[in-house]
Amino acid sequence: MPEIIHAILDPSLGKAPKTTPGDIADQNNLKKLQDFFASCMNEDAILRAGRKLLMDEVQKIIQAFPASGLRADKTILSKTLSQIVQLGLGTSGLLGIYAGTSPADPRIRVLNINEDGLGLGSSEKYQDGEMTGVYRSTVAFMFQIILGDEDVGNRTQPLRLTDIKQEWLDAAKDIVNFEIQLAAIATPAADLYDPVKSINTRTIEELAAMTPSINWSLLIQELLPAGVKNTHPILVSSPSYLTRLDTLLQNTTPKILQRYFTWIVIQGLSSHVAEPYQQPLIYLRSVRTGGSTGVTTERWKTCVATVNKNMGQLVGHYFVQETFKGNSRKDVMTIVDNILDSYSKNFPTIEWLDQTTRDGAIKKLEAIARLVGYSTSSPDVASTKSLEDYYKDLVIASDDYFGNQLRSSTWSTKGNFESLPFPVDRNSMPLVPQTVNAYYSPTTNTINFPAGILQPPFFHADNPEYINYGSMGVVGGHEIGHAFDNTGRKYDSLGRLANWWTNATSQAFEDKAQCYVNQYSNFTFKGPDGKDYNVDGQRTLGENLADNGGIKMAFHIWQNRVKSDPYGRKFKNFKLPGLDKYTPEQLFFVSYGRFWCNKMRPEALVHMVLNENHSPAKWRINGVAQNSPDFAKAFSCPAGSPMNPATKCEVW
Repeated sequence: MPEIIHAILDPSLGKAPKTTPGDIADQNNLKKLQDFFASCMNEDAILRAGRKLLMDEVQKIIQAFPASGLRADKTILSKTLSQIVQLGLGTSGLLGIYAGTSPADPRIRVLNINEDGLGLGSSEKYQDGEMTGVYRSTVAFMFQIILGDEDVGNRTQPLRLTDIKQEWLDAAKDIVNFEIQLAAIATPAADLYDPVKSINTRTIEELAAMTPSINWSLLIQELLPAGVKNTHPILVSSPSYLTRLDTLLQNTTPKILQRYFTWIVIQGLSSHVAEPYQQPLIYLRSVRTGGSTGVTTERWKTCVATVNKNMGQLVGHYFVQETFKGNSRKDVMTIVDNILDSYSKNFPTIEWLDQTTRDGAIKKLEAIARLVGYSTSSPDVASTKSLEDYYKDLVIASDDYFGNQLRSSTWSTKGNFESLPFPVDRNSMPLVPQTVNAYYSPTTNTINFPAGILQPPFFHADNPEYINYGSMGVVGGHEIGHAFDNTGRKYDSLGRLANWWTNATSQAFEDKAQCYVNQYSNFTFKGPDGKDYNVDGQRTLGENLADNGGIKMAFHIWQNRVKSDPYGRKFKNFKLPGLDKYTPEQLFFVSYGRFWCNKMRPEALVHMVLNENHSPAKWRINGVAQNSPDFAKAFSCPAGSPMNPATKCEVW
């Protein structure tokens, strides 16, 4: 996949797309992409630029937020928060604010406020003394590198702890201690994943009463572009967090907050400067994920990822031209429609569903919209003019890598806030075409399959059906399954947060889902310290439900097609050379297993369990197989064996 994009972005490879004669938009679009890539590849220029551009952005924060006094001025605090949010960094510090879909009326957008600001990601990480020690050292080193007297760009010896000024050691201590307090008031992840608990509407006046340390009217006024007004109540993921945050702000000096905000900017923009200026953060990432230190990624891969991240829809236009040809879209649509039909046939067979809830489930299923390949609106990825208009305000220069990155993030953030008055576009795919992933949106009731996942080994039009249904078919079943998981089931056919379940059926769902919580919570793996760590069965419940239901639906619809066409005259189920010893049923599950085949370091597994809602790949494969009577039958697993336990979990 990166190689395909590399060929698009790098003209020196001789494989770049040919623009259409007379299509000025096409020419401008491709030049913009290739200029961004060229700016990233010019490491000499990036090194010569040094740290100055990052220092300038840091100084803007320091000047905006003075360190004097015992308590932060609410006007200054609010303006500084807005200033940081508008930079579009990975974290905004204290609060994440953006325009998103309204759960009450999915046609409109409203402002959302989430808790944010933890440099280590999850609050659990701050209970690890060794990790916070490494983090504190990283902060101190980065302050020395970005704000110290010496420019490390030409330094021949690595910095040592003794090289760091006491001022930066003190700053690091203040910052990490503040984040430890921030982690202590964080809302449990399970509550944030629960839409009933995490969707709370508040007016500006109510926010002001909850967090009087912030001038909410001013903050929102500063964030919204000229002419954009906020006319709806604001969605808050955790009102209690905002109340606790106010107490923390009242007990934190401006000096500590200034250091914290400075760190947010350093951490968020450090990837835009040359490698010598970001070495401590690179090391921290390797500690968190267990990666090898000293191993560098080939520069072209870094630059492909950077351009992809910042101009993904534009890259997607040329990616689709190169890879998504022929009948691919039609064939995938057929698979998805068949999986939808499998769910539709399954609902009437489920005894614990009463008629009222069954009718609601079928109504929601029939309303699911399918977006396959790429976005056809906002922007239309197939249209060079639509893409030119979409990116027209994003200025890209072939010799300004830092500026390109910063302009991209601020442009994206501004675009999000500018969208606030406009209705939600149901035909706009949130994932860019080259994404190797799929997505279900509960608020728009859409399933999204970008062109990136519709490639080998996930899908190929010439594969036998048992291979395609064991991979792409299960992906389709998984995403449809999210409409009826522990979160998706709380949204109706129009994408509104609404209860369409009877009390008895809702309780039956909870009881059956608890089986998965118990099962996956008993799956363990060895951490880097040699101790056993457990999968979080509650946090991963939605993904586990989708995995288990998805593979069942895909297998059954494929089996029905085989039975209707036993001689293979209509559907492709031919044997693959060299795999004659396996039955098509077995290869269906092998195809599924291959889909999730990977290898992770223990550190990365721990990081995943603490920060993500997916189970590790091993248990996405084996956990599903243990619950599948179809798997046990295909491989003749003895009753009571590890892969065919007597107790199996099933909801859908």
